[in-house]
Amino acid sequence: MNFRLRILIRTLIITSLLVLALVSLSVAQDTLPDVNALQLPALDQNPQRPVQDTPTLPIPEGNEPNQTTTGPANPFLPSQEPEGQLQPQQDQPVIQWKQLDLSQTFGFDPMIAGTVKYPANWAVNVDTWNKRVVFSEDQSGFTAFTAFLPVQGTLQDAQAYSQQISSWLHSSIPDLKIVNQDYRTDPSSSQTGMNLTKGNVVLQGTYQGKVFVFQLQATVLYIPVANFSYLSALLCQAPQEVFQEKLQTYFNPMFVSFNNLAQ
Repeated sequence: MNFRLRILIRTLIITSLLVLALVSLSVAQDTLPDVNALQLPALDQNPQRPVQDTPTLPIPEGNEPNQTTTGPANPFLPSQEPEGQLQPQQDQPVIQWKQLDLSQTFGFDPMIAGTVKYPANWAVNVDTWNKRVVFSEDQSGFTAFTAFLPVQGTLQDAQAYSQQISSWLHSSIPDLKIVNQDYRTDPSSSQTGMNLTKGNVVLQGTYQGKVFVFQLQATVLYIPVANFSYLSALLCQAPQEVFQEKLQTYFNPMFVSFNNLAQ
């Protein structure tokens, strides 16, 4: 009897546990969400890379009024803006030139021919005996251009003739010194049995308390078989403070005018 009672009690306990488990499972299913009810986003069959917003840089159109810079400009490139107020250029004086016919002035010498130009307001002094022409800016003669026209001599090169003229100047300017000198020989002249040399000398000295600059161009054509030469030279002079101005304005055109006579 006791044995059957024990089996009955165990069966009831197991049945009760099964019923309790089924009830708990049912309650748990009611609390879980319905998977089919969840709205998931549809998958894109053609995925693309995310697009990022790229800032658009403005295209420069010139110097903007509010434009600012944070770095230095290129020191090797010119600035597009003037550094200062532009000054109007002053009108350069117009130089009037006159012609001097050397053939008419020295008609008796076949070695002196041609026409040269000089400033119209300059004075002209013709020395037919020494075959020189002096063009002076004013009566003082401080700013002047002297042409030593061709003469015959025995000097063999331009350096010797330059030294002779320098010695003449040295007699009036004791502190005369050579600033620069250059002598050259024309190689083509040796083929004709002659020797053509040219020299360019710059000198400086003090006269009456003022520093003067002299530029001398000498030319010597020496004929060895005859032992004689033709000498010619051009000399310009001016006070040191105005020499470069006079050289560019007056002397250089006069040098060209006389040098063209030999062509």
